[in-house]
Amino acid sequence: MPTTSIKRRVFLQGLAATNCLAAFSWPLAGFAAAEMLNVQKLTDRISVITGAGGNVVVYHGNQGLTLVDCGLSEHTTALLKLVDEISSKAPITTLFNTHWHEDHSGGNEAIHKRGTRIIAHENTRLWLGADFDVEWRNWSHKPRPKEALPDQTFYVSGKHDVGGEIVEYLHFPQAHTDGDIALFFPDSNVLVAGGLLANGKYPVSDIATGGWIGGLIPANAAILAKINDNTQIVPDRGPARKKADLKAQHDMLADLFEKMKTRTREGANDHDMLKEKLTADYDARFGNPEEFVMETYRGMWAHTYDMGGYI
Repeated sequence: MPTTSIKRRVFLQGLAATNCLAAFSWPLAGFAAAEMLNVQKLTDRISVITGAGGNVVVYHGNQGLTLVDCGLSEHTTALLKLVDEISSKAPITTLFNTHWHEDHSGGNEAIHKRGTRIIAHENTRLWLGADFDVEWRNWSHKPRPKEALPDQTFYVSGKHDVGGEIVEYLHFPQAHTDGDIALFFPDSNVLVAGGLLANGKYPVSDIATGGWIGGLIPANAAILAKINDNTQIVPDRGPARKKADLKAQHDMLADLFEKMKTRTREGANDHDMLKEKLTADYDARFGNPEEFVMETYRGMWAHTYDMGGYI
């Protein structure tokens, strides 16, 4: 299927007609019609593009664009074409990676070639350049080329001028990974959660690269303390969510963590917990729990000391 050409004028008219919500879809070349890049305008300056893997956030600054994440590499051509279309080819000055996973960093190489500066936590840069296995995803990660690596890294939370407001990047160690950041745009009241908020499914902490449930729960709690009921939260995939959605995830994680610790002390393993339907109260909302339970259990073993050494 050829990529459909959509004029900027039509895009802007669509935004006005829908009060700044989802405006149009961009079919991906080579994919079925159902595979679409969708744009949801959150504010006058911020839009989120879904359908390219992980969500991609576009901030329209005074001197150019700031992107947060960039989807899978196979969608990069269509993604950049769409970004150019909705921004009249404004330069992409900055790209933040919320973490290393390739569905959020797959476009790094191509965007870097545009002269864009890539910013991420130091641990994200290290994982992008490393050779290791990720058991829960059943694949081996090979080092990305130097063009995919961030130009600028940091170790702690901080702030960055994106040409219109000051964005806060918030680092949460050992949560979804050990390099997770959330980006909060305080003037726009938009928070980009990256892998810290799953949309319609159980979140999985990647223990291969430093994540675990005992870090994800306080990360969610810290974000909840940062935002209000009107904050628009961009999750890992799909449309923007609200504070209540993040609280539902946090409360589910806190409850199941305690239940899993109890059953582990009693001698149960992850397969036992799945057979017992330990997650039954939450499956209707969060879906298939298998990956979540198995990876959470592995993470608990890796953090025996943090839990008092009782496993």
